[in-house]
Amino acid sequence: MKEVYQTTIESLAGVLPIVLFLLAFNRFILRSPLENPKENITGIVLAVVGLVLFSNGLRMGLLPLGETVGLNLPKESPLWLVLVFSFILGFGVTMAEPSMQSLAGQVEQLTAGVLKKPVVMTTVAMGIGAGTTLGVLKIILQIPNYKIMLPALGFLAFLAWRAPLAITGVAFDASGVTTGPVTVPLVVALGVGIATALGGRDPLIDGFGIIALCLVCPTAFMLLLGILYKL
Repeated sequence: MKEVYQTTIESLAGVLPIVLFLLAFNRFILRSPLENPKENITGIVLAVVGLVLFSNGLRMGLLPLGETVGLNLPKESPLWLVLVFSFILGFGVTMAEPSMQSLAGQVEQLTAGVLKKPVVMTTVAMGIGAGTTLGVLKIILQIPNYKIMLPALGFLAFLAWRAPLAITGVAFDASGVTTGPVTVPLVVALGVGIATALGGRDPLIDGFGIIALCLVCPTAFMLLLGILYKL
């Protein structure tokens, strides 16, 4: 109960000041009345309650589950299965991200249906899957972050130079959208769990860095999609 109370207080401390700031700014600076005050207040209450429940669910369920899987996976499975699992996890959590649905829908609308929503979602999900897989491989092989990030960023810069301008902004935004409240806790917990389970690895040094790859890979995949479609 103590952890639930602490998580609830942290969640409220994070969201309530923003809500109060927006309400005060709208009332005293913009001097604009709310169009649907009852609906707005109801939505704010639901958002706060939902955030509190979600934060407690993460701490009590998803984070321990991800870390447990990360601890047991390298002990019980061969390397190829660990990598396949990592890809499927990254792919699956991306498809579950609510913000990904919104972004993909906007892309389909603004491209007049050239890039369909399922195509965008699948491309970004494959990028997150690839990023998670590379991150896990980095932990297992103890590859320093700079040795994998510098070439990856160089390749990303080359793709951004070659890709159509219409897709570059979407590609970079896609990676930020997907590293959200579902993806980050599970992927980080997995990485820390694997680094802890494997001897000779520091969870702080080796367990982190996967999210950076989960930013680079979906961006690269979306840029390649733009080059393919010639937007």
